[in-house]
Amino acid sequence: MPRPLVIVESPAKAKTIEKFIGRDRMRVIASYGHVRDLPTGAKDAPKSVTDKAVRRLGVDVNNHFTPIYVVPERKRKQVRELRDALRDASEVYLATDEDREGEAISWHLLELLQPKVPVKRMVFHEITAQAIETALANPRDLDMKLVEAQEGRRVLDRLFGYEMSLVTRRRAGGARSAGRVQSVAARMLVERERSRIAFRAATYWDIEADLFAHGIRFSARLDAIDGVRPATGKDFDPATGQLATKAKVLLLDETTARALTQRLLAAPVKVVSVETKPGTERPRPPFTTSTLQQEAGRKLNFSSARTMSIAQKLY
Repeated sequence: MPRPLVIVESPAKAKTIEKFIGRDRMRVIASYGHVRDLPTGAKDAPKSVTDKAVRRLGVDVNNHFTPIYVVPERKRKQVRELRDALRDASEVYLATDEDREGEAISWHLLELLQPKVPVKRMVFHEITAQAIETALANPRDLDMKLVEAQEGRRVLDRLFGYEMSLVTRRRAGGARSAGRVQSVAARMLVERERSRIAFRAATYWDIEADLFAHGIRFSARLDAIDGVRPATGKDFDPATGQLATKAKVLLLDETTARALTQRLLAAPVKVVSVETKPGTERPRPPFTTSTLQQEAGRKLNFSSARTMSIAQKLY
């Protein structure tokens, strides 16, 4: 008897969801992530694509940067299982993750499988029976803006990574690769290092007082002397170490600063005004995959692979 088919990304998630909704009621199967991708090279491109550059890149740059999608060999068995499961489906629920990668996976499933039965997109944010039932009762359409965002990122990765990696291998030697993100990050590091090397130190003094009154400890920084503010680090040119600001500032040397300190120690300090502002402390947002990996690495010294393995087991 036909029954609804639910497709998720993870096999662990599929088993858990099937326990909640019952195997007799619905079948839950995993896609194991993406089912289509750009070809890894000309040898994997479809025979119908004859342009050598398009076959190599997997992107037709002269036709609105149209991507060429194929089913990777490692995914063909899973695609066959998905097609087999679809034969007995009364309807399909695409239950991949609610992010651009998940939305793209759902779109690729729809494009690849071409179901002849109704297709619905369901999303949930926790693996509980109530959350699954709520998601089943409130399906939505595919968010094509998310799909296009993922496609744009994937195409950029391919165009930038393939072309720049050729350059880095020729110029730097070895199997060095270049990526859309890491290359920009590397440039930022280089520019920052060049700035550090070119930096010229400047010597200036300022005065800060530690105060205590009515059970409250606070600090105060010297703001002005006869209406002229003392120079701070932002007033200097980092390339020369000289004052760069056009504003009128007073450059304090050690002798002047110590003399002013003695004068201030001998004078009374008066608080002339107190300003109170309401503050709001918001809870930290829920973990994303990247922030979970970062926090686990920082606090527990876990590798990304170990963190993701534990996260999968939690399902």
